[in-house]
Amino acid sequence: MKKFLIGTVAIFAIIIIALVVAISMVNLNKYKPQIEKAVKDSAGYEMKIDGDISVSFSPVGVSISKVSIKNPQIKSYQKFFDMDKLSVAVEIKPLLNRQVKVKYIVLDNLNLDIKKLKNGKFNFEVLNKNPKKVKKTKKEPEGKEAKLPKITVKKARIKNANINFEDLKSKTEAKIQNINVAVDNIGFNPAKKILQAISFDAKTKIQKIVFDKYTINNIEIDANMRDAIVTMSNMKLYMYDSLASANAKLNLNKKIPFLNIELDIPKFKVANFSKEYLKKDLLDGVVKVHKRFTLSLGDVKTIKKTLKGTALIDGQGVSIKGFNLDKILEKYNSSKKMNPKELGLSLASGFAKKGSLSGVFAGGQGGTTLLKRLHVKVDISKGIVKLSDIAASTGKNRVALKGRLDIVRERFLDMKFGVLDSKNCASFSQTIQGTFSKPKVKMDASSIKSTVKTVSSLLGSFGVKVPKIPTAKKGKCKVFYNGVVKQPK
Repeated sequence: MKKFLIGTVAIFAIIIIALVVAISMVNLNKYKPQIEKAVKDSAGYEMKIDGDISVSFSPVGVSISKVSIKNPQIKSYQKFFDMDKLSVAVEIKPLLNRQVKVKYIVLDNLNLDIKKLKNGKFNFEVLNKNPKKVKKTKKEPEGKEAKLPKITVKKARIKNANINFEDLKSKTEAKIQNINVAVDNIGFNPAKKILQAISFDAKTKIQKIVFDKYTINNIEIDANMRDAIVTMSNMKLYMYDSLASANAKLNLNKKIPFLNIELDIPKFKVANFSKEYLKKDLLDGVVKVHKRFTLSLGDVKTIKKTLKGTALIDGQGVSIKGFNLDKILEKYNSSKKMNPKELGLSLASGFAKKGSLSGVFAGGQGGTTLLKRLHVKVDISKGIVKLSDIAASTGKNRVALKGRLDIVRERFLDMKFGVLDSKNCASFSQTIQGTFSKPKVKMDASSIKSTVKTVSSLLGSFGVKVPKIPTAKKGKCKVFYNGVVKQPK
C-alpha cells in the first residue's frame, strides 16, 4: 500500500512537472489577439497588450506587461487603466482540491484615471446595447456547496500606483500619487457575501493626496479587513507640513460606504495652511487641532450632507498679518470722543458710508494682530455647521463669532460677529448673511444705536437739535458669548 501511494504521488508530480514544462515552452505572445478579443466580447473593453506574456517555472507563474484598457463607448477620456507589469504565481497541488493558493501578486506602475461624466456615468461604465434576456433560475437551497473555490493569497504588492478622479459636473478632482501597498494573508471565503468574504492585513504608504484645496503628504496606514469593515490604525500623515495621527473605520456593509475618522494634529503650522490653502501670507503660529467625523463616501454633495462630528482648534500666540485689530477697535471706540472734524472724517470713511467697520478697518491695515488666545469649536450635522465656541483675544480686546453655516447650499445662517466687553456682551455686533461667494453685512440694532448716538453728538455740536436716544439700564445687557476665551486684563 505504501509503495502504491508513493507511486501515485510520483505520477501526479511527473504530470504536473510535464504540464508546467509544456506551458513554459509555448510562446503565449501569439495568443495576445485572442485574449484581447475575449475581453472585448465578455466585458466590452478594448484591452491592449503592448508587452510580453511570459511563464515562470519556479515558482509556477505568469507575468504580463504593458497593459491598457479603454472604454470604446466614450469618445473622450477613453483610457482609464494602464500598468507596466502584472505577475502572479500559484501553488499547483491545492488546485486538485478546488483551492486556489496564490504565492504572490505584484502590480507595477498601475495608473487609474477615473472620470465622472456630466451625465452621471463613469468613464469605465460600458452600456450593453443588446442585453440578452436572462432566464430566472431557482434559488439554490441553503447548505449547498459554493461554486466559487476558496482563495488565499500569501502576499500581494502594489508598487508606485497612481489614481486620478475628476467629477466633470461639480468640477472637483482628487489625486492619489505614488501608492505602495504590501498586503498579506488575503482570504476569500465563498460561503459569505462577497465583501464579507474578503479578509486581509495591509501596510500602505502614499506620497501625496490632493482633494480640492487640501493636500496630505507622506501617509502611512496599517489596515485590516474583516466582515466588510476596514480598520485603519496607526495612521501617520502630514497636512501642510504638520504631523498628524489618525484612526479610521470604513464600513462596506451599507449600500453607500460609511467612514468614521478621528484626527489629531498637536502642532499645526497655520502659516503653511494660509499659503497653500488660502493662497495668502496671512497667518503665522501653531495651534492644536482635533477632528472627529463620520460621513458617507460619494460625491462632494453627499459628503457634505452626511458629514457629522466635531472640530476643535486651540492655540496661543497666533499672528494675523495685514491689519492691527487693537488699532481698529481703538479707533472705533475713540470715535465717540472725537472732535467734529475728526469724527466727520471717520464717518465719511466708515459708518456713514456702509454702516459697518469697513472704514475704521482701513485705519488698521498694514499692522499685525497677535492673538493671546484663539479657540474654535464647531459641531456639524446634516450639512449644517454650528459655531459652538469661536472667539479670540488680543492683549486688549476680545471678539467672537456665533451662528451657523449651511455648507451644502454654501450660505451664512444667522451668523454674527461681536466685539465683547467684560460682561460677555457685544459693544458692537454685525450680522453676516447671504452666500459664501457674496456675503452681506448689516449692523445690528445695538450698534446702530451707538452709531446714531455718535452722529447725534456731531450734529448737536453744530447746533442741530436731535431727539434724545434712550439708553439701556446700567448693569443689564444681552450675553453675546459664553465660552472659554476670557476677557484680557
